[in-house]
Amino acid sequence: MGDEMDRVPGGPLRSVLSEAEVRSFERDYGVALPADYRTFLMTIGDGGPGPYHGIWVLSRSYGPKDEAWWPGYLATPFPFTRAVGPDDLEDDYDEDGIVPGSMIISDMGCGAFVRLVVTGAASGQVWFDTLGIDDRLTPGPAFGDWYRTWATSVVPS
Repeated sequence: MGDEMDRVPGGPLRSVLSEAEVRSFERDYGVALPADYRTFLMTIGDGGPGPYHGIWVLSRSYGPKDEAWWPGYLATPFPFTRAVGPDDLEDDYDEDGIVPGSMIISDMGCGAFVRLVVTGAASGQVWFDTLGIDDRLTPGPAFGDWYRTWATSVVPS
């Protein structure tokens, strides 16, 4: 199986994170990561193979720790529970500010991303962010279901 996983998007799995490392991230940002994502980080790996261009490492998913540009951004509840299109957005929306409470976990290419919601009613869901392309944000399944669906499609039984 190792050879197959080395050829999938995102390369080989990264080392797992410890409980202390995950708790430190949660404390620093004032969030509790969704259980299935937390389990992924601590038992499977901190990024690596996955849908699109792979799963980003936790430190890349959110960016700099200082949050100077928007204090509490990740802890601010994600505002959506249904798909968002151009008619739902104000003309002058800030692309960085429209998705508080979520973090990028995968690059879909061409300015589109997969986000994981970490706060609010949609916590634990992945959302497909094409705001930079066509002003859309579309809900998907829970992180664990999304990743398992991909993994079972690429790894031979």
